[in-house]
Amino acid sequence: MKKDIDGVIRKRNLIAKTRKTVMFWVAGASCALGITVVIAFMLIQNIIFGGEVISKKKDTLQTIESNIKVVHELEASIRQLNTNEELKTVSLSTDSRPLQSILDALPADENRLALGASLQQKLFAGVPGLTVDSLSIDPAAGDSQVVAEEDSPDGVKELAFAASISGSADSLKLALQRLEKSIRAVNVKEINAISSGTSVSLQISGSAYYLPAPNLELTKKEMKQ
Repeated sequence: MKKDIDGVIRKRNLIAKTRKTVMFWVAGASCALGITVVIAFMLIQNIIFGGEVISKKKDTLQTIESNIKVVHELEASIRQLNTNEELKTVSLSTDSRPLQSILDALPADENRLALGASLQQKLFAGVPGLTVDSLSIDPAAGDSQVVAEEDSPDGVKELAFAASISGSADSLKLALQRLEKSIRAVNVKEINAISSGTSVSLQISGSAYYLPAPNLELTKKEMKQ
């Protein structure tokens, strides 16, 4: 009877020990599986992130290659423009290149002082018998007339000006002809004439144009995993 009890006890101890061993192996296998899943997930994330980085690098390389091609085309266009006889005939200086005429016609900023000097000294001052009564370059007045960059062709903007000149009919005609031939793009929007005997006074309002220079800079894009 005692042997039977000892056998039962040994069996129970063996079963308990076996159960502990099985639970240990199951727990170990679960931990190993969890670690494997985490490592696999991290590897997949790294692979996807690496693919995104490579894709951005390819885009950057394509942009650089296209820019290099455009540079060659731009250089060729500049060389061609610098041999343009029509641009050379309207150049303000014999020492400047013909391409400078384009920059003078459509500067990169509003350049109010240069516009005022051009109107008064180069266009009106040399006309015999002409008097410049007033001349104003008023950006505050021009703000309401500025063409929004996104709505205008190539982002061209306006700068308003107003002038009052007086003189004989011939001198006023010559002044308007000079204004029409101005190398800087000018749009006369309104002219009011007041006659007093042999003298005529013109009130002129209009706009000059300029094209803001594009903002060229290298950019960095940070990618986070």
